[in-house]
This record gives sequence, C-alpha cells and structure tokens, in this order.
Amino acid sequence: MGLERELKNKAAGIKTNMLICLGATLYTSVSILISGSISESGHYGDPSRVAAQIVSGIGFLGGGAIIQSRGTVMGLTTAATIWVVAAIGVCIGIGHAEIAVFCALVVILILVGATAFEDRILGRSLSFSCEVVVEDRLGQVRTAINQALAQNELILDDFNISSRGKYSVMVVHYNGNRNDHKKFILNLWNIPGIREVKQT
Repeated sequence: MGLERELKNKAAGIKTNMLICLGATLYTSVSILISGSISESGHYGDPSRVAAQIVSGIGFLGGGAIIQSRGTVMGLTTAATIWVVAAIGVCIGIGHAEIAVFCALVVILILVGATAFEDRILGRSLSFSCEVVVEDRLGQVRTAINQALAQNELILDDFNISSRGKYSVMVVHYNGNRNDHKKFILNLWNIPGIREVKQT
C-alpha cells in the first residue's frame, strides 16, 4: 500500500505506512500484555481502550495528509489509506494476521483497480490544472495553448491570467484523461514564448 502511494508521489509512502502499521501493532500487543500481566494481581484492564485511542490518534496523521489547494481538497485517499493501515496493524496485534493480509490485499486491489477504472471509464471526469508563465504580447501563445488542449482531447474548464513583470501567468483548469494531460504538458514546452510550466 505504501508502494502504491509512493509511485503516485503522495506524502505517505512506504516508510510512513510501514511505521503506522508497526506502531498500531505494538500498541495493541502491549495493551493485551499489560492487561494480562495486571490480571494476575487481581486488576483487570480493557485492551480495547488502546485500540480506540489508535483510531482517534491516527486521525491527526490523516488530517495532516489532507491539504486544501485552490478550493480543491487533496490527500483524502492517502488519509483513508493511513486509517486502514492502522486497522490492519490492530488486527496483527490481536493475533489475526490472516484478516490483516486479506484486508491488505483488498486495499491494494481498490487502490490499483480504482485508478484503472478512473482512467478508462471515468477518464473525462478527472480534473487537472497547471500554471504557465508566458511572454505573449500578441496573444499567440494563448491560441497555441487552446489548440494543444483540443489536440489532446482535453476540455477547458476555466483559466485566470495575471501579470508578473514582463510575463503573463496563466492558470489553466481542464478535464480529461491522465495520459492526455501528460501529453499536453509535454506539448506546452514546444510552444514558443512559454517560459515556465508548473502543475498545480
């Protein structure tokens, strides 16, 4: 699961997910050990309390993975993955490794399968944006950008233009397929007058 997030350049990668799972496993195992050791002296503990604290505590990590950028919330899938990884760790901690392995496989299937489904079936609903710094006094670059969108079968949503010294800064929002988006970004570098391209 961490590898899948890593390959998509997300914040919570292999190390983060491994540590979350290990931490949840250790906390759960320790809570059971503590409960068993104090029961010999006539005191009884509730191991489920630690599991409950793991659920609430992992929410802070999930909240840190969610960012808000230009009115768009990003990181929800990573936050949900962190939440599930902690639950898998709890399963391992209570000795149900078979449940943990099954759930891990299901999560990987969801993460990988959903991406393929989005690309092939819901490809037109994916939203992208990029910031383009141009030197375009006659408006020729804007025309070329519109043509590049059309050539790559991308649908323009909206754009904003501002000035930065002698350059114009265009923020373009559009919908389409992920592969078409990559081709469009590469095509932008071939347009004379474009000085900088940054995906946002």
